[in-house]
Amino acid sequence: MDRGQLRWVLLCAGLGAASCRAVPRQPAVAPTEAVAVVDGVPISRAALLAEMRRTGKDARGALWDLIDFELLAVRAAGAGLADPEVDEERDRAAVQRMIERELEPRLTREAIPDPVLREVYERARRAFVHPRLVEVALLSVYTGARMKDQPRAQARNTALALDAYLRSHPPASPDAFEAIASEPTWKEQRVKHARLFQALDEPFAADVGRVVATLKGPGDTTPLITAESGFHIARYVSERPPESVSFEEARDRLRDQIAERWRQSQFLEYAQTAAGPHHIEAFPDRLTAESPR
Repeated sequence: MDRGQLRWVLLCAGLGAASCRAVPRQPAVAPTEAVAVVDGVPISRAALLAEMRRTGKDARGALWDLIDFELLAVRAAGAGLADPEVDEERDRAAVQRMIERELEPRLTREAIPDPVLREVYERARRAFVHPRLVEVALLSVYTGARMKDQPRAQARNTALALDAYLRSHPPASPDAFEAIASEPTWKEQRVKHARLFQALDEPFAADVGRVVATLKGPGDTTPLITAESGFHIARYVSERPPESVSFEEARDRLRDQIAERWRQSQFLEYAQTAAGPHHIEAFPDRLTAESPR
């Protein structure tokens, strides 16, 4: 495992008093100098500054890294993977060996359980099972069902003026089409732009989807659409054909997509379990405001 990818990896010189032992140590610093104490082991301000310089993290992030290391080192010692008399480097190596033995075999891509994959599939089902989707650039003047008559009439006038402008100044590309919303004249009148894939009835309702479905190729543009959500003009960008990909067919793709995020979540769960039986004191008021150099 690339140790730099996990925030508990502190296997380098410069930890000083923050390095853990398999048995309680006498504090090497005065109580007021400690920024945290883990099972009686103090973490000094000097060790925190060294870790900030090494990693570039702020004080809080560096402190949690040091605390994580202390917790994991204690667990490694309890598993018989560290000698109470070994030096600091052996303590660090014990943590690494413990992670390699206990955690890494459970973090392979193939170890991701099907229930986890299925949950992701269900949340993203629309990406796997969908009708024809038309990608459009969209210019809109939004109203909504509760807008009163006068502001709705003003929105309609803006939309009619926008439609006339587009007919007399046809944009050369979807990007140019969307850029119109950033022009001061239209921005002041609350013309909004978006780019999205539209099905027959989502994300916009069918009163928009039915018109968008008539677009066939680049450059095609709808007439002004009057819908409950407001007034819209859509321009064709691309499309995706209908798909119906089953969970079994999508499983490998899902593994690739979530593997790294799943590994990180498993490590955090592992570190939290290690923290469970231990007493931790942190002193946020002692965190230095000094930036790492």
